[in-house]
Amino acid sequence: MAVALLVALAAAGAAGVLLLRGDGDGGGGGGGGEQTVTQSASPNAPSAPNTPGAAAGSTGTGTGTTPGTVPTGYRSTSDPRGFSLTVPQGYVRSTDDKRVYYTSPDKAFRIGIRVQAPAAGGPLGVMRRAHANGPDTHPGYRAAKVTPTTHNGLPAALWEFTWNGFSPAEGPRRTYDIRWEESGRMYDVWVSAPVARLDELKRHFDTVLDSFRVRHS
Repeated sequence: MAVALLVALAAAGAAGVLLLRGDGDGGGGGGGGEQTVTQSASPNAPSAPNTPGAAAGSTGTGTGTTPGTVPTGYRSTSDPRGFSLTVPQGYVRSTDDKRVYYTSPDKAFRIGIRVQAPAAGGPLGVMRRAHANGPDTHPGYRAAKVTPTTHNGLPAALWEFTWNGFSPAEGPRRTYDIRWEESGRMYDVWVSAPVARLDELKRHFDTVLDSFRVRHS
């Protein structure tokens, strides 16, 4: 999203309208033309993390962050769409009709969340279809795989891939994307970043998943 913006971001904390190309780098598949995205001030209500989730390349071991703590350089936020999570400080929240994004100030990192009804084949089936469509939805799609895993003891699927990115100037991007079902809904959480910043990508992905909690009504 961040590098594909067709209009400038409004100042942090102000409302704005953005345009981007398709799903961008995660969310169970890309494509679909332009979407309108509304940027808003990031909610800042504190929330306690849940038990560790499935980190990239793991089966739900997480980063070992102590439950209830917020790592240095991060903040806990309660999102209006019914979940809470920990994101890096300074990240700006935006939305479209399907997804919530938290984007870094330099536009290099993007956290995405999508909540939807369960789909045929469950999380693994959805991710396998996205993987099969990867070459069509993500130019230069490569180094990709889908792995069955768990998130907080629930069946999940992890999709990892590299693609050419939003522009030649930015260069290739790497995405970690996990999907699971909880309380009758399917949750999809991903983090994407330039391949040159892979260590930061893994750390952010682990931290987001370790902290992600559905607010049950």
